[in-house]
Parts: sequence; C-alpha cells; structure tokens
Amino acid sequence: MNKTKLILIIIVFFLKTGNVFSTNNLFDVDNIIISNENNKNKEELLEYAFKKGFEKLIKKILLSENIDNILKTEVSVIKKFIESYQIIENTNLSNTDEIIVNISFDRKKLNRFFYEKNLSYADISRTKLIIYPVLIKDNQFYLFSDNYFYKNWNLNAKIENDFIEFILPIENLEDIDVFRRNQDNLESLNIEKILLNYDLDNYIFAIIEINKKDAKIYIKGLVSENNIIKNLKFNNLSNENKSIQDTVIAKLKKEIYEIWKRQNLIDVRTPSFLNIILDINNKTDFLKLRDILKKIDVIESYSVLELNKSYVKINIKYFGKINKLKKKLKEKNIKVSISNNQWKLRLI
Repeated sequence: MNKTKLILIIIVFFLKTGNVFSTNNLFDVDNIIISNENNKNKEELLEYAFKKGFEKLIKKILLSENIDNILKTEVSVIKKFIESYQIIENTNLSNTDEIIVNISFDRKKLNRFFYEKNLSYADISRTKLIIYPVLIKDNQFYLFSDNYFYKNWNLNAKIENDFIEFILPIENLEDIDVFRRNQDNLESLNIEKILLNYDLDNYIFAIIEINKKDAKIYIKGLVSENNIIKNLKFNNLSNENKSIQDTVIAKLKKEIYEIWKRQNLIDVRTPSFLNIILDINNKTDFLKLRDILKKIDVIESYSVLELNKSYVKINIKYFGKINKLKKKLKEKNIKVSISNNQWKLRLI
C-alpha cells in the first residue's frame, strides 16, 4: 500500500469516527461482588451492581466534600452512564450466591454530568508514594523500631479505593544520624535529599505528635510535581474498636488521598487545546498513534489540521494539566520534543 492510498484511508477513518474517543480505565470499575441473598431477579441485581460500582467510582475520583451529594443520584440516572458491563460467574468465591460484575462507565456522559453539577474530578491511577512517618513522644523522635506508624502503616487502616502504594524508607543509620543533628528543627529538614535513592517522584514526610486523645501532624512533601506543606490536628481520637495510632493512620491516609486528588483535578468546564505534529516514518504510524490516543483518558477529542505523506498535524482537546498529558504520552512510548511551543511526536 502506497502512502497516498494510506493517507486517504486515514482521512476516511477520521471523518467516520466523529473525532471522539471511547471510555478508558479511569472509568472502569472491576470486581464488584454482588450477593443474591434475597432471591432478587437479574434486573434488580444489576441495578444494585450499577449503584455499587457508581459509588466506588465516585469515592475514588471526587473530593470528599462532593461525594455525599452525588451518591444520592438515582439508579435510573446511573444506568444511563453505563457503557458496558460483564457478569462473571462465581468460581472462587466462598458464597455460591455471589457473582462478580465489571462495569465500564461512559466517559463522555460522566463528563457532561460533572459539567452540569459544576464539579471537577481527579484523573488518578495507581501510583507509588514514599511515606516517611516520624513519631514525636516525650520530646524524643522515633524513626524505625520504636515507631508504631513506621511498623504498622501498611498493616492496618485499609482504605476503600486504595490507589496509592505506600513505600516506607529502609531503616538505616545514616537517616538516624541526620535526624539527630536536626532534631530541634525537623520541619526544616531537607527530606528530599534523604530520599534521593528511592527514584520516586512523590513523597510525604509526616511528623506525628500524639497526646492522650489528640494528634498534631506536620506534613510536607512533593505530590504530582507540587510542593505540599500542611498542619493537621485530629481531636477526640478515642475509639473502642481500634487504637488511637490506627485511627491516626486511617485519617492521615485519607488526607493524603485528598491531597493527591486535589493535585490531579480535571475541570471539564475548561478544556485545553494543543497542536501536535507526528512525522510519518512508517505506513503504520497513523494507526499506532490512533490506538495510543484512544487509551489516553485525558484526551476528549481531536481533529486533523494537515495531512501529507511526511507528517500529520492534529489538534487535541484535552482536560487537566499539560504536564500530565506529556507524561501519559511518554508512558505510551511516544517521545515528545518541544520547540517554540510546538509539540513534535515520535513513536519509539
């Protein structure tokens, strides 16, 4: 197939698709376990699964202050957001009355829904973050062996929609020495320098001081390329079911999730537009680019501005931060070079 014929095929494809992409992983909710204890019919079971899946998605991508109101959405409305679903028969579950449902929500319809509600949502995916908790007790600091938060951070306080994998620092004498030399001014400690060997872009340094029922926490870190500094205070932490320390871990985890969401918010009311140029070195480059762009969730639509045998120029409509778009392109093995505000792409 020569390049001219290929270009004509691609033009026809662009016109027929309407320049709109399908849903993506951000709006997929898997492994919803449904039990048919009350002999419900299939339609009732599915409605329950849709509502449960919608709740799981909303808790994952919306800020906590917006969740309760949106969860009041009627199931008849939720059903309109469903693009597809899959029912998996019970094979491994202990209860034979249970089934697993996977749901894909329609991104365009949800974008329109959030637009009408005047809400932003978080473009998040599973990520790794270093958590460095320091316990302050009786005017002494504890890093590792005598630090409940270090020893139990990943053991207790599981959170629904847990999308952050917390990495704890490795116990070493060098850290202890650095902290000792700076124990009177831990808040000013250059924690980023200490964490250089971990090769992770995101971290939270937390200084935790607990009294009988209260906790004061100072956190600073780097989240999605933004510096974070925050003072927290949790009061009346007594709980019959778990220790004060576990309550603090749960609350602090939720706070970190909220920080992560805020740093990755998408405002569907204010999309951005970007022109990109892809050099055509191979007859399959068009098709590869199309498949890659389909999988990038922040891209809403595109249009071809110019097309010839050497390159294609495309205008992209996307949501969120431009650095996030660049990162997603890189993750899909696309090299981006920027010169005079012009983005040139190359398939790797």
